Amino acid sequence: MGAIGKDRVGIRLSSFGVFNDMPLYDGMEADYTYLAQELDARGLVYIHLVDHSSMGAPPVPDAMKAIFRKLFKRTLILSGGYDAMRAESDLAAGKCDLIAVGRPFLANPDLVARWRNNAALNAPDMSTFYTPGLRGYTDYPALKK
Repeated sequence: MGAIGKDRVGIRLSSFGVFNDMPLYDGMEADYTYLAQELDARGLVYIHLVDHSSMGAPPVPDAMKAIFRKLFKRTLILSGGYDAMRAESDLAAGKCDLIAVGRPFLANPDLVARWRNNAALNAPDMSTFYTPGLRGYTDYPALKK
């Protein structure tokens, strides 16, 4: 942080992600409570807390998200399976400062307009994500004007 300044450093955490052989364990809440306190003390500009339950991982409990909201005093970003209504609800409830969305934006470059107009979303084609070639990213249909 000394080289670029703490006001330019954030971290993305997947506390209940079980990628490869990452296990859930009994002390997770205590460990992540400590981590939230320490990251706040170091002045990071944001924490991006990812909930991969929409992709089959165990959900990050609301209590864990609330711990981060309480202990981390700067920008808290939540992500994971959000639609417009849930995003607005969590923001209005003060659960976080920002909502991050990935797959919906990849499949819907006009996502903001779709959410504003309650329009149907394109289904994401995961086989084209982060791969070379012409398919994906630019060939999803846009809303008709």
